[in-house]
Amino acid sequence: MPSQQNEQPFLVRFYDSKIKAKDAKGRTLTSITSWNDDQLEYHHDYIQLLFPLPEGSPFNASAPVIDRTTFDAFRSRNDLKHYLRTALNRILRFYGFEFSHNLSHNPGHEPSPPDYKVVKAPNFDRASRNWVRKFNHNHLRITRILRSLRVLGLEREAKGFFEALKGVFEGGRISEKSMMFWTRAVERPLFLAPEDDEDVGEGAEFLYEFEESREEIGSIGELDGGEEGVEAAMEGTAPAINGEVSAEVVSKEEL
Repeated sequence: MPSQQNEQPFLVRFYDSKIKAKDAKGRTLTSITSWNDDQLEYHHDYIQLLFPLPEGSPFNASAPVIDRTTFDAFRSRNDLKHYLRTALNRILRFYGFEFSHNLSHNPGHEPSPPDYKVVKAPNFDRASRNWVRKFNHNHLRITRILRSLRVLGLEREAKGFFEALKGVFEGGRISEKSMMFWTRAVERPLFLAPEDDEDVGEGAEFLYEFEESREEIGSIGELDGGEEGVEAAMEGTAPAINGEVSAEVVSKEEL
């Protein structure tokens, strides 16, 4: 008879610090986030583990996908969001960014007071040489990261990262198409993927339900505290609902 732990979705077990599930290659969250920058650059099949999506990958059938149970777990468990934030902190350093204030905290609690502003880190000049250009496979990764964070409940962190990316884009070295995908990833309703030009009703059902709930809660939140009321309702107090790239450099495993 399967244990209760094994009945949980893989992504929940992978991010659960008490379970520390391994992927097919024996990698854990801790082992991947301990990699150096060269390893993060040249391995292409870990990004789907750290930042999964509700859409399956057409080029990597084994990539884990966010289902309703995973969505509900991350939305309702601060410990899972804490370790997702740990993964984000590592990938931010890889790109040469950091949060303006340390968001490390007790895994069972949200940071207080929260500060989600992302700024250039001391290593930005070196790190940016790897991805600040018109075409780079990291632009695909960034689109994935932004969308994954939003779906799994770290919407404010996604917005902070996006604002930092906008500052880099204004320097003129990032293509408009990459910026378009990043913007779609942070501004669209969650049921609509960045690569889709329009909603044809193929998004995950639980994301449609969530966005309907968001609209209802938004109306209440606006009465109970404006934008902060809405964000509080969507990121903790509300119950969970049951880049332009060159073909020469992109790794399709990252889609």
